[in-house]
Amino acid sequence: MPGWLAAVIGAMTTSKVSPIELFVILLVMLEGTVVPVSAQVNQQLASSVMGKNFLGVQEVAKHFGIQLTEEELEKVREVPFSRRTLLEYKDSHSLFPGVGRDKDRRPLTIARLREMFPAEGQPRFRSYPESTQTYATEERPQLRWYLVARRLREESRSKPHWQQEALLRKTEYRERAVVYVYMMLLMFKARGERLFQKDLVWCKSIGSDGAPVAAGYFGREGLYVSDWWLRRDFHFGMAPAREPDFP
Repeated sequence: MPGWLAAVIGAMTTSKVSPIELFVILLVMLEGTVVPVSAQVNQQLASSVMGKNFLGVQEVAKHFGIQLTEEELEKVREVPFSRRTLLEYKDSHSLFPGVGRDKDRRPLTIARLREMFPAEGQPRFRSYPESTQTYATEERPQLRWYLVARRLREESRSKPHWQQEALLRKTEYRERAVVYVYMMLLMFKARGERLFQKDLVWCKSIGSDGAPVAAGYFGREGLYVSDWWLRRDFHFGMAPAREPDFP
């Protein structure tokens, strides 16, 4: 006999358990049976856990104009994070699918995103890296789910880029500039929220002169993206991404 069923039968024989309490017990037990807390989840459950911090393929289609093919949809059908992980990060991170091409199948680089969001509208870019910068012209998101911090880790502020690496947990890593830019633009279009409005995220990407790339200061003037030499500043820090629980 399953453990949850034995618990329900035991509760039925206990006069102290009300019908409402019994119903709640049954729901909890069934939920644990149907969707184990450590199992990979579908998009519907991920959306219910993450709330407004979940952005799905519908948002990508609506706000970036990118309709995924059936083959692409299959690759992102399941979310590679457990319910336990999503519950832990539901308030601090955004969950979204990365797409590496635009509607015309051109690479979705920072350069292409700048074309999609020109200076006359909102959102827009405040500064733009030179065309010689490969992080702006070659790097693009992968077709996969990303779980990325929505704000700087407080203890990373004012620390040089290299010192921040020691703050990364075992399941965390620093993402490339294009992923942070993609997340900020998509979140603004879908939710009207400006992530990193007063801060800059040190990214994994490196400029042609060897300096790390920072992205943020996302106010009405636009989104700032540039490579900076190492410096200490309260508004510079790290916003880690979470490694998937499943390959």
